[in-house]
Amino acid sequence: MTDQKIYTPTRVPQGCSDAALYFQKTMEMLLYKHLLVWVDDLLLYAADIDTYLKKLKKLLELMDFFGVKLRAKKTSLYQRTVRWCGKLISGEGVRHDPERIEALRKVPLPSTAGELQQFLCTTGWMGDSTIDYARKTQPLQRCLDATLASKKRTKRVATCITIELIDEERDAFEEIMSSLCKAAMLAHPNDDATICLFTDASDSVWGAIVTQIQNWKDDENVTDQSHELLTCLGGTFSGAQLNWSVIKKEGFPIVITCEKLDYLLLRPQGFKLFCDHRNLIHIFAPSVEMKKHILEHRYIIEHIDGE
Repeated sequence: MTDQKIYTPTRVPQGCSDAALYFQKTMEMLLYKHLLVWVDDLLLYAADIDTYLKKLKKLLELMDFFGVKLRAKKTSLYQRTVRWCGKLISGEGVRHDPERIEALRKVPLPSTAGELQQFLCTTGWMGDSTIDYARKTQPLQRCLDATLASKKRTKRVATCITIELIDEERDAFEEIMSSLCKAAMLAHPNDDATICLFTDASDSVWGAIVTQIQNWKDDENVTDQSHELLTCLGGTFSGAQLNWSVIKKEGFPIVITCEKLDYLLLRPQGFKLFCDHRNLIHIFAPSVEMKKHILEHRYIIEHIDGE
């Protein structure tokens, strides 16, 4: 905008705060039918070579039609395992890049709130394959929240605040580092498999695990069957949530997991829901008020003994 006229750009200007989001949305609108898109990283996949070639042909036709160019030196074709967005993806499943994990393991104890914030953000991105992640990081998260209380939670502000971790927080840091090495491979969802959802909660944290069983056996206990991990989910209770009753805290992970993981759980075959609180079976029965929160889901809820 000038004193003489208003100029409207016909392309996204470099450096705009929302340029990356606009670019991501545009690429998804243009190419979503044939591949996964993350900003300017494209992942084309198929179950067999014939389908792959057909998809590749359609992709190149789309790129030509929209005038989008690819850099040949950064392009890999006919790969059985690819490194994409920090993860190794193959026909067997998805796992985190060992090189990335090794680099994280060399990170020293955080000495500033900024370093702690960055550490939690980085490891949180790997929480989908780390069981009980919310509980393990709770001491560090409390430290960060207390340090940044009444302050802006920006990187610039956090970097200038010095912290010193206590023993509990140091132990949590080491436990997270150990968990990174044990991060499980996530399986590809199978429409014919039996999906299982396990949830639990304590006074301050909650967690959920979603698995699939390729060959469900009615005569075997669920704990004795062969599970493939699909994802993990978890979080902490805060504010008024800490005053909730036990039954409400136990029911919360069921509701929030069904909302966030509807792409896995909303299916014609339904899923099996397992919990260690018997009252939840009655609360989530079809005729009860709590059922309305996950009304669109088909499921069978069963009780399993807790520790």
